[in-house]
Amino acid sequence: MIQSIALVLSAVLMLPGSTFHNTDEADNQASATVRLFVLEGSWNDQPDAGEALDINTLLMGGGGPKRSFPDLMGALSDATTNEEIDVLALDLGDGTAFTIPQISRLCSAIENARAAGKKCIAWIENGNSGLLTVASSCNSVIMTRTGGLDFHSPALMPIHFKTAMDLFGVEASVIRVGDFKGAVEPYMLPQMSDHLRDHYMAMLESLNQFVVHQIASGRSIDANKVRDLQKLRIFTPEQALNQGMVDALADHGTIEETIELILDSTVDWKRARKKRNTPFNPIQIFTELFSQKRQKSIPENSVVVLHLAGQIVDGDTATAGSMVSEPSANEINALADDDSVAAVVVRVDSPGGSATASEVIRVALENLARKKPIVYSMGNLAASGGYWITCTGRPIYASEGTITGSIGVFGMKLSFGPALKRFGVHIDPVALDDAAMMMLPDRPWNADQIDRLQATVDDVYDDFIARVAESREMEPGRVRSIAGGRVWSGQQALDLGLVDAIGSLDDAVAHARREAGLGADSNLVHRPGPADPLDIFKMLLGGGDEAIRSMIDFPALRILAAAGVDLSPYVARLLDSSPSSGFTVEARMPVDLNPRY
Repeated sequence: MIQSIALVLSAVLMLPGSTFHNTDEADNQASATVRLFVLEGSWNDQPDAGEALDINTLLMGGGGPKRSFPDLMGALSDATTNEEIDVLALDLGDGTAFTIPQISRLCSAIENARAAGKKCIAWIENGNSGLLTVASSCNSVIMTRTGGLDFHSPALMPIHFKTAMDLFGVEASVIRVGDFKGAVEPYMLPQMSDHLRDHYMAMLESLNQFVVHQIASGRSIDANKVRDLQKLRIFTPEQALNQGMVDALADHGTIEETIELILDSTVDWKRARKKRNTPFNPIQIFTELFSQKRQKSIPENSVVVLHLAGQIVDGDTATAGSMVSEPSANEINALADDDSVAAVVVRVDSPGGSATASEVIRVALENLARKKPIVYSMGNLAASGGYWITCTGRPIYASEGTITGSIGVFGMKLSFGPALKRFGVHIDPVALDDAAMMMLPDRPWNADQIDRLQATVDDVYDDFIARVAESREMEPGRVRSIAGGRVWSGQQALDLGLVDAIGSLDDAVAHARREAGLGADSNLVHRPGPADPLDIFKMLLGGGDEAIRSMIDFPALRILAAAGVDLSPYVARLLDSSPSSGFTVEARMPVDLNPRY
């Protein structure tokens, strides 16, 4: 086995421009210490939301816990500064998934390791665009001979229901501000409007520039050629090798032997400590599931990373996967009153949601900003209400792959009158006036009702524009010209003045430490801590849109979601059209506008 690998590698070593032609002293030394990182699975930006057993995940049919991305970044940093470690090996195996901002941080971490004199080697089995981007930051990239590469550009897949709604007798009443508010188009039009398609295309091109340039730089390939390779998309291992996207092919399961051959030395392998296997104990598991997880106190002179993630909703009960107004505001106010907190980095990852809830959270953040330095760090999404909450006049960092903006609002109601009649169902209300019946599910809004509701939406939109104008020190007219519901990539947002810098969470933390006069080794704490396992029952008993969303886990929907088609948010809206829903002005981007690599 090792001899066959040696033959393959020796052939590759003779290729012109091979990244294996290094004359570093590390290549010629008698032994090398290699730190192996096995990067399988998906990753969470919040440490305490990682690998712990979580009843919320179990009941909602989640695919298992996510691993802690901050812990991974810490381990990479430790390996970089450890003088005993010579090589960092990244096993990017099957099932590894990162968001674009995480990919950007990984590339920076690898580049820092190389600048510190470490050799970095990537191992890929079945690669995709994201994994190839990470691997391209390394000195060498190895692919298994039984693997392959799916090198695709980003794409969006909005799902339109207008034709089906006409067929089944469902009608959408919509009020909105902003021609680019794509969240309502699936219910209004049989296909995407041309102007929205053009806008999305420009955003995708901007998002893709980071990946193309990163791979072009790391693999020493012309950027135009990288883009041409993307258009071909599917590559066998041999084709990926011939195109210069990888350096060598090796047999599956031979990562250690292959790296030892590359280094041409004996290797001392360093790995993360494995958790001890404990006997199955159902009583202990039950106790862990339902025991209250305590949040650790904050040490003095700490920078706190406050994670505000998920759809923004009104309410007073914390809900996993959502940014609920009152609990979020309470968490923010607690940080403002805690003397141990020297500065706060607000990590936003949200498509938006309720405009009212967004303002509750923004006001709390504004109060926090009066008392302590705060800096915003945008994750994968910080759009609509997710951008609204950042409007406090404080610095904003975004990733190249962040989707932000979507400055626009809308309100919508679905009515099922014709559909109900087909099933022989007739609603015969008794009410004092038409206004009392405007939220009934069998009828659309009439012209007078739409006029009054439109005035409400216009007022909220004006407030949104004013918040952005004051926070970004822009003229309101300038804000309106880039608002209207348009979404932007992080780079586009920087060019437009909606954010202050392209940078990672680490850059935002460094900024906060400078403002607070703290050193690089000052305490860093993440909030909120572990979720209360019993919150799931509080949420379900409380009902509402989020409870409905959480209960939608039909097998058919799960199969579609696995294929990249997630209908559950749309179904949740269909199920939540009821008189008790009332009228909510939403500042939310389209639910399916979330391209990933």
